Amino acid sequence: MESTNMYGVCKIFLHYTREIHSKSTPRDPNFLRISMACGKIEQFIESAFPGMTQPSLASMKLAAERAETQRRAARSDSPMSPEDRKDLYWIYAAIAGMWVVILVLMSGIAWMFGARFDFLFRDISKILAGLMGGHGAVLAPGHREL
Repeated sequence: MESTNMYGVCKIFLHYTREIHSKSTPRDPNFLRISMACGKIEQFIESAFPGMTQPSLASMKLAAERAETQRRAARSDSPMSPEDRKDLYWIYAAIAGMWVVILVLMSGIAWMFGARFDFLFRDISKILAGLMGGHGAVLAPGHREL
C-alpha cells in the first residue's frame, strides 16, 4: 500500500537499507561495498526528498516544544497550559454562539409558520411573578400553582 507513489517507495527503500546496513559487520569482506551502496541510496533519497532521512529543524523545534509542555504539565497541578485553556474558552464560545444562531433561526422559522410567542411570554411572566412572591402563577382558572 505504501508503494503507490515515489515517496512511499523511497520510504520502503530507506527502511530496508537501514536494516541491511545494521546487519552488516566489518568482518564481512563486502562490508565496504555494502556500506557504499547503502550510502548512495540514502544520498539519492535525501536529494529527491530533503528532510526524509534526518529530522528537519522545524520538526525538532516542534518536538522540543511538546517535551517542554509535557514537563510543565507534570510540574503544575493543571494539565492544561494557559494557551490551551484560552483555546478551550474560544471553542466553548463558538459552541454557545452556534446554539444562539440555531435558536434564533428556529424561532424565526416557527414565527413565520404562525407560532404565537405572546402566549409563551405571558405564561413565563406569570410563572416568574409567582416565583418572586407575586400574586402566584395561575395556569388554569381556579387552580394555583404550588
